[in-house]
Amino acid sequence: MLNRYSPCEPRYAAYEYFKDKIEKSLKNSNTEEFNKYVGLFFERLTIAADNSIKDAEEKQYIKEYLKSLGEKIVPALKSFIQKEYAVAHPIEVLLHIDGKKQCLDFLDAVLTIEDTLFDDPLVEKRIEILKHFAGETHSSVLKKAEFFLNDSDDRLVIASIRFIRDYVFADANEFEAVRDKLVEKFMDVETSARIRMEILNVFVEQEWKVSTSKTFEDLLPEGYYVNAQGFLKVIKQKFE
Repeated sequence: MLNRYSPCEPRYAAYEYFKDKIEKSLKNSNTEEFNKYVGLFFERLTIAADNSIKDAEEKQYIKEYLKSLGEKIVPALKSFIQKEYAVAHPIEVLLHIDGKKQCLDFLDAVLTIEDTLFDDPLVEKRIEILKHFAGETHSSVLKKAEFFLNDSDDRLVIASIRFIRDYVFADANEFEAVRDKLVEKFMDVETSARIRMEILNVFVEQEWKVSTSKTFEDLLPEGYYVNAQGFLKVIKQKFE
């Protein structure tokens, strides 16, 4: 079942076998066995089988089955998400069963800010969690995203910038403070060109004003400028 190189037919047979085990453990009120067997399904959602089309079909099959089990799997599922790194599919299942508010509150608690090592799988987990807060107002996650702006992994920095781009701010003061932090990040001499472009694109797309300075304008790439109203603009090229 967990062998990514196995043909899909034996895996489907294993799914049916363990589904039967789950049903029996439910019937017998055996929580330990129930958690053990649903845990195998959770783990399968973190493995990429060789055939991508079949892999997607199998994962969908598993997710639908897990959703059908309902609230009974929530404690084990939350425990799994806390411990594991590849959490995209498990989070989808939790959202369906537990509802958006409860799920986001849980993910907020899971989103830690301790330092990571180079290429740490925890970075991918943080990126995945941040995606689920798009279009939300969640001040504690906003503070964590601000902290991640200084992370050594550009992927997490970009995810945090995009989180801020899509964030629904509680008030103007909160927005202005975070916007100014993005400007500071842009002007930091250690900020990479990739991160700077990400920040510039947010200001252009969202039509956010920028408190300009000579330092800021000197760092703008060719084609970018701040207009008289304080908005960042891009000179549009004309193609013959």
